[in-house]
Amino acid sequence: MAMLSNQDKGRNVSLRDTLVGALVLLASLGAPIGAQQTSNSTGWEINGLPAINFDSDEGFGYGVLLAAYNYGEGGYSPYRFTLQPTVKFTTKGRREITLFFDAPHLLSNGWRIDGSLRSERQIAAPYYGLGNNSVYNEATEESLGQYYYRFGRTRTEATTNLQRQIGDLPVRFLVGGGATHIGVEPLPEDASQTFLNRELRGGDVPGGWSNHLRAGLVWDTRDRETGPRRGTWSEFLVQAIPSFLGSESQYVRWTLADRRYFSLGDRLTFANRFILQNIEGDAPFYDLFIVQSSFRQEEGLGGAKTLRGIPKNRYVGKGFFLWNAELRWRAHEFAMAGSSFQLILSGFLDRGRVWKTDMPLDKILASMHTGYGGGVRLGMGENFVVAVDVGHSVEATSPIYIGLGYLY
Repeated sequence: MAMLSNQDKGRNVSLRDTLVGALVLLASLGAPIGAQQTSNSTGWEINGLPAINFDSDEGFGYGVLLAAYNYGEGGYSPYRFTLQPTVKFTTKGRREITLFFDAPHLLSNGWRIDGSLRSERQIAAPYYGLGNNSVYNEATEESLGQYYYRFGRTRTEATTNLQRQIGDLPVRFLVGGGATHIGVEPLPEDASQTFLNRELRGGDVPGGWSNHLRAGLVWDTRDRETGPRRGTWSEFLVQAIPSFLGSESQYVRWTLADRRYFSLGDRLTFANRFILQNIEGDAPFYDLFIVQSSFRQEEGLGGAKTLRGIPKNRYVGKGFFLWNAELRWRAHEFAMAGSSFQLILSGFLDRGRVWKTDMPLDKILASMHTGYGGGVRLGMGENFVVAVDVGHSVEATSPIYIGLGYLY
């Protein structure tokens, strides 16, 4: 999800006070909609967030976030399969209907399958221009309207992946594909001028199909998939968007991600993530936001899923580097209504940058953008985790993110 508008800079809310408010809100939202689970994780576990949630980039949201986990007769880790439908509307013009499906143990012969369906419309998707030095000028929004750094976007998408372990090694190979259609509106709502419309200079409006095939390798030694405490989760993925599949542009995206988890005692875990991504070829600007993953695709740089404390999609380019470091403390565990609960507190530091064109590896750590802050997770049952993070940076004051799961 996303983040506080820079128009709110006058509201100098301290990180401490914001965290307290987020904890209170989390407690009010965190009750399961329904749960059916035995102590040894068999059958079904169904949890969800009620209609009200908040993300500082996208405003207050109303809808339902559900997660249904099937454990079969037991012994499946992390689950036999899960269905996660989302229906969400926000006060900043986002409408999203998605269905995510993941089945580690549904198919035979060790195959894992996942997939997603998405229908999304945003009347105010952020766009600040390309490159690591793109400029945001608050005065321009005041003179030319609140949508100057925004554009309208619709997205319809269907994707699927297959994974299978290679022998006895903790390595899986991955193959997948998908179809995505993007619609672009350079002048959203009643805007008379936007940054994107100025860049287009009256030319053709971009948009159309971006259909892909992809393959990769995934190294996975985590002790558990939800909230791991030790192990490694690394992957190298190559995604091809060829014109023969009907895509508007032709290019290749490759992504190298490394996530490591270190147990520092019974209750303390240090989690670290690096992502390096680059695009070879000419990709349309709206495809540059994508951060590829073997589990769930995200967007960045900036926002709840990449660089917390920086506005959503604040920086975009063909090359992308991200570093996240997080210390997680399991502060309390308890049982209620037949389910187990865990309270996890965290502190984090996020850094990253982009390249407009070629990626100079010798300057990979130069001119980094930084966000930092703290968060809390409320785990309910085996896999359902309600999350609150509060970030801070020179570009925003205490943006709040409320959603599900861990960042990585």
